[in-house]
Amino acid sequence: MKFILKIILVAVVMFVVGITVFIIAFGDHTNRTNFKIYSADKKQCVTIITKGKMRYFINGEHNSVPKTEYIKIDKSGIPLIGDEIGICWKNENYEWEIVNHQGEIIENKLDTLKYKFNTSWEKDKYGIPNTKKYIKPNCGTIGLLNMKTYDETIILEN
Repeated sequence: MKFILKIILVAVVMFVVGITVFIIAFGDHTNRTNFKIYSADKKQCVTIITKGKMRYFINGEHNSVPKTEYIKIDKSGIPLIGDEIGICWKNENYEWEIVNHQGEIIENKLDTLKYKFNTSWEKDKYGIPNTKKYIKPNCGTIGLLNMKTYDETIILEN
């Protein structure tokens, strides 16, 4: 009886070790804390850096948070499954317009005449938030749970 228990225990331990090795070797190594979003022609870029509960949207290509040209939000109110970014490049009024639904603006060091940041999706006639505004030419959305772009007009780089 003890021998059978030892065999079962060894099998369970080997299974757990095997699963752990598989996750480390083939798991999702997507960088959700520091990435860049480009327009389709790569002429415009927004860098996104996340530090704990704070997320920075920075105009241009950066590896760290600069002294200006960024907006800082508290992302603690954003559920992981609903963490999505919408962006439109060069719309009627702005160089870019971004939304990160349920974020809270902490600090804005952007030129608000050139760049717009929203903390909620636009709502339909029933008051339901939707991504419709960001599903058109020069716009797109990115799901941060799986780091997937939902339109070919934006490029995501880790």
